Amino acid sequence: MFVWSEKDINQEQSAAILNNNNVLLIACPGSGKTRTLTYKIAYELSKLENTKQYIVAITYTNRAADEIKERIELLGVDTSQLWIGTIHAFCLEWILRPYSLYLPELKYGFRVIDSFETERIITSICNDFNEEHNLQKGNRITYWDCNFFAKPDVFSITTSNHSKRENVKKILTRYFQVLKENNQIDFEQILFYSFKLLKEKQIISSTLSKIFPYILIDEYQDTKEIQYHIIGTILKASKNNSKLFIVGDPNQSIYQTLGAYPIEKEELEEVSGIEIEQMELSKNYRSSQKIIEYFDYFKTYDNNISAEGKHKEHTSIISLNNSVIKDNLIDEIARLIMLNIDDYGILPNEICIVAPQWVHIASVTRKLMVKLPDLSFDGPGMAPFSRDIENFWFKLSRIILTEPSPNLYVLRLRWANDILKELSNTGVNINNINSKQFLKICNSLFCDKEKGLEYLDYMFHEIANKLNFNIDDYHMLKEHFYTFFESSEKRIERLKKEGIDFIDKTESFKKVFKQRKGITVSTIHGVKGAEFDTMIAFALLEDYIPHFSDTNGYENAQKMLYVIASRARKNLHLIAERNRFHNFGRPPQEYVINKNLKAYDYEYDEI
Repeated sequence: MFVWSEKDINQEQSAAILNNNNVLLIACPGSGKTRTLTYKIAYELSKLENTKQYIVAITYTNRAADEIKERIELLGVDTSQLWIGTIHAFCLEWILRPYSLYLPELKYGFRVIDSFETERIITSICNDFNEEHNLQKGNRITYWDCNFFAKPDVFSITTSNHSKRENVKKILTRYFQVLKENNQIDFEQILFYSFKLLKEKQIISSTLSKIFPYILIDEYQDTKEIQYHIIGTILKASKNNSKLFIVGDPNQSIYQTLGAYPIEKEELEEVSGIEIEQMELSKNYRSSQKIIEYFDYFKTYDNNISAEGKHKEHTSIISLNNSVIKDNLIDEIARLIMLNIDDYGILPNEICIVAPQWVHIASVTRKLMVKLPDLSFDGPGMAPFSRDIENFWFKLSRIILTEPSPNLYVLRLRWANDILKELSNTGVNINNINSKQFLKICNSLFCDKEKGLEYLDYMFHEIANKLNFNIDDYHMLKEHFYTFFESSEKRIERLKKEGIDFIDKTESFKKVFKQRKGITVSTIHGVKGAEFDTMIAFALLEDYIPHFSDTNGYENAQKMLYVIASRARKNLHLIAERNRFHNFGRPPQEYVINKNLKAYDYEYDEI
């Protein structure tokens, strides 16, 4: 049985881990949510007696899954009976691939397309549709109008422009027809068809419920209705033999425009057919008391938060600048960076710069790199290729672009296993090779090409040669290969136009998966789950936070500001710059400070 000492886990965490009932755990920022989830998984793994059963853990990202699994292995617990990953990966492995032949739409096979291919197909259909109907600027339909998400019985369109909705429906109807003709499905259809299978073939739910005695869900506030129903259907079929442990923070529910929401206990009980006990983690070990008191104002869900960590008494600096003009923004951010490094002793890799959207981040990052040449800047937006986590070649690039080292061996071995599993699912014969041998092949290859895409192209083909298969012979591999390189070329072209001339070099590619060393730049959504000594946020303007199309603006703005402030351990700098204009009216109107931020009567520090 897995055990721990009192110094590892506090009483709240221990109570949740040892609870034998179904648990909905509300966890405040910095409360050790991931540690609690990790120990709970380890504890339940150690209790397994049936070698044919699996503990299932659903995470929001593959990165979170890797982190949690590595932590469990470091605790000395066998993970051979743990399945951990995203809901899409879960549905593919346990529902669609084994049982797709029971659905008329999928019985002739299917290939999953990535987000770039989805964008390419929809954009092409939009262009044809606009031409056919002679739609003029303002009425033309773009890819961004066509966002949608799966619900239990329908696909929901997210556009707030009601005048475009009928045309968007027609375009998406064409899109789904194209996918059907090509035996393709996208990410949302993975969920839609999985739930359809579970609903129509109850034996599948019953079978899975016998395999999974425990299902755990991380970041439940980022979970969609259809995802709750997928898991709930399995739990309902178990007749109380399968347990649920679900954890997250309703105050950080910032993906509502994508259909995600923090489910209420009563609704979850109805969906799953089980009784659930609600518990709480209220001790924040991350931030100072001052920081916690600040972000507590933005709560939309009334839970308890108390400062308990080593930074509890830190004399934090919280500033707001709503007078700096846009042309001086770079100087102001650079000043704040150097103030934190020189005067407050903050390390560069403990500083994060955030803004609402990537369009705000890219040019600012480039200018900061010129302004502060002795510092480095890291972030997903600086990656020279698309980080499409479901693309096969992106997954392989992680192995190729990371240097062999003892610290990364277990992680790279796991990546290698994932690659071999995908190759096997595609039909490639890999019966005579295991993960260690595959990793040895990757490590043995050498290429001196200076351009990153040429480097990856060479390495991908060399690995295919070593495994004795031709990429063009396998439709999924060929399709993913095309989209990986096309999307990467467009990304590099855009970044070069923004002045980042070195972005296409192989060395820039290898930096993507290296441990963070510089100042992080990110969107608010991208930084969720991270923590830094200092947070610097700019463009905190009305209609930026949240986006002007957001139909639940006030509440979602509260949540975005909550996420920003709760990432900080020590210092928080907020900027609502002047002289940003929009063209919604005549003459152009200036964006103003976000009204939620403006309404906060707080005595900010002068710096």
